[in-house]
Amino acid sequence: MRLTPIEIRRHRFNHRLRGFDRDEVRTFLDMVISDFEDVVRENAQLRRESERLAREVENHRGKEQSIQRTLTTTQGLVDELRRTASKEAELIVAEAEVRAQKTLQQAEAYRASIAEEISQMNHIRSRLETDLRNILQGYLSLIDAYPASRSQLLDSNGEGSAEAKPNGR
Repeated sequence: MRLTPIEIRRHRFNHRLRGFDRDEVRTFLDMVISDFEDVVRENAQLRRESERLAREVENHRGKEQSIQRTLTTTQGLVDELRRTASKEAELIVAEAEVRAQKTLQQAEAYRASIAEEISQMNHIRSRLETDLRNILQGYLSLIDAYPASRSQLLDSNGEGSAEAKPNGR
């Protein structure tokens, strides 16, 4: 059975004939009661402190678990962001390669078109050159043939030289 300071205070001892000095027993009991009250108060205070600390520890454990979950979630998000960023980078690079390939194909087609035009222009120039040479040759032939045809014409009309003929038109 646990004693309380009040029970100690109220406890009465049986009297015997040759017992202890009552005043000394009373003084001793008062000291025991006082110390016991202090111990009980301290014990109650320590229990309250222990309960408060236990609640604090539980609170901290809850916070720790929450922080652990947050860190795990954050790490998952970071990993997902890295994967997403990596995929996006790969996609951007792939799109850039496709665009570069398209641009190269367009440039190659344009170059081939220009080369074809240059070839056609060279062919046209060559034909024009040949045609111009032929025309010039024709005119040269006419020029070379002109004095001979004039003399034949004058001779066939029976008239003299062209310088002596008056312009009678």
